[in-house]
Amino acid sequence: MNRTWLSVALIGGLHFGGALSPVPGQAPSPSVEQQLRSQYRVASVGSNGVVVRAGTVLVVAQDGIKANPPSGPIYWYNSHKPGGRIKYSVVFESLSPGDLRNQVRPLQVGEKVLVARLEVKPRLSEVELYVQTLVDSPNDAPYRACVVFQFPRGYVDPANLKAIQDSITEVFSLDTASPPPPPPGPPPPHLPASYVSAQTPTDQLQLNADNTFSLQEAGQMYRGTFTANGATVELHISGGPTSTATIQGDNLTDSGGQTWVLQKQQPQAPGSPDVLQNQDILKMVKNGFDDATILAKISSSKCHFDTSTDALIQLKQGGASAAVLKAVVAAGR
Repeated sequence: MNRTWLSVALIGGLHFGGALSPVPGQAPSPSVEQQLRSQYRVASVGSNGVVVRAGTVLVVAQDGIKANPPSGPIYWYNSHKPGGRIKYSVVFESLSPGDLRNQVRPLQVGEKVLVARLEVKPRLSEVELYVQTLVDSPNDAPYRACVVFQFPRGYVDPANLKAIQDSITEVFSLDTASPPPPPPGPPPPHLPASYVSAQTPTDQLQLNADNTFSLQEAGQMYRGTFTANGATVELHISGGPTSTATIQGDNLTDSGGQTWVLQKQQPQAPGSPDVLQNQDILKMVKNGFDDATILAKISSSKCHFDTSTDALIQLKQGGASAAVLKAVVAAGR
């Protein structure tokens, strides 16, 4: 969540495909991403290559994969099509820093790697697998590579899961000799939750109960959705890359090593009245309360509203009327 953490990914922005409509009365089948993630557990890896939480170990089964030592968010770009050989992008290589190009090496067949990231892009018919080599000594630098598995248009669908898995195993096989990764870590904190950067207090992260987030960093505002997988929180930035953070107690540590401190609310004394907050207004609006009822609740309650511009925008997008917004601003003074 520092500037490096939010750098533009080596492969465009995120693209999300719409889910297929399930048959009435029938539970929808798991998505390709859900099923692949159950097979390939993603590790938590910092930008410096330090493994915070272990994941699935794979064995390189095809030569030609180019990899680079840790350099911020960069994983060397390679591509693969079913039945084909590894290819790489001349454009990506030409745009990469010269000192980094000089350190690139091919991964060897039989070399073990850790799954560092997994992204499924149905609209692009691609599955992106990011890996990092395992090292025996902390003095040895790991190497990183991204392999983009490319399929015909419209192919990334649960019906073709077996063929997608077969294409991946042409390049990486599961390492059955290594012990399985440990079970998922602690659950994410109770939502909504607010975090402040320990290094830059003006940088703030808000995780909402509806799995949306807002991030203010270095004067920029980012929004999107997030998913929690054990001790890892993945932020899917709208129009940008996916970034990760690791839960450590009440705080988060991002892939760049920055710490984000949970802002705890003061506990209420027994028998004290509830404090009305922004999420309470959103809840009433979403449940169909009219303005008169909401305004009466505001006037009769102890209020602690966030009246920042971003918070008011969130209320308006959630359906709050102009009258309710004015009352929130007045009560928040």
